[in-house]
Amino acid sequence: MTALHVSPDDKRPVSGSTASGRPGSAKALRLSPYLAQLAKDVRFQWKQALKHPFDTFGELRYRSEGSFPAAVLLLIAAFAVLLLSKLATSYLFDPSGVENVSPLTLLLQFVVPWLTWVAANYWIGSIMKGQGRWTEVFVGSAYALMPFLLLSLPLAMLSNVLTLNEKVVYDFGNGVMIGWTLLLFFIMVKEIHNYDIGETAVNVVLSVLFMFAIWILLFILAGLTFQLYDFVAQIVKEVAYRV
Repeated sequence: MTALHVSPDDKRPVSGSTASGRPGSAKALRLSPYLAQLAKDVRFQWKQALKHPFDTFGELRYRSEGSFPAAVLLLIAAFAVLLLSKLATSYLFDPSGVENVSPLTLLLQFVVPWLTWVAANYWIGSIMKGQGRWTEVFVGSAYALMPFLLLSLPLAMLSNVLTLNEKVVYDFGNGVMIGWTLLLFFIMVKEIHNYDIGETAVNVVLSVLFMFAIWILLFILAGLTFQLYDFVAQIVKEVAYRV
């Protein structure tokens, strides 16, 4: 019988990190279910939100499909697409020019109306006995941006090969993108709040009006705050001058 030869390397003890697993590996194992679920939600956005919007928002309401982190990721991607589209659009179709694009201003123009819509729609839905929760309205409103995310940047790049006489092609593409997005918002409201068509239309109109009311109120509050600040500053200067 041939003797089994054991080399010195085979006798080395297994290190603690190998036996029990490295800390980084343990952390990766803890994160893997979360990342897997996030990837599933992102695939759900791409595959279902565009092809089967009624089923998508219905599953979001009744089966808790989708997630808040995936919606936030979609919003970040939408803002990145918006910024890149502004930078990539031809001067013929956007005379403002690249030098006038401010990322901070663009961020406010994107985030403020979208968050105002979410708040207004949730509050109006609560008044009108809608069944949607705030998280569902938030996630659903993010998923409704899929046509914008899909078409905005290609249209901006297409504008660089079109002439001004072919602007109708660019305008048609923008019209399709905006109309598709608005349609998804309408379907989202209907499915999330479990409304019929008439109730959905009333909810959307009231939500938009409430959005404008919120903006007017914020504008008034900002003006009053500035006047109060200026008044206090004048008093402080007057007191300091007399002292």
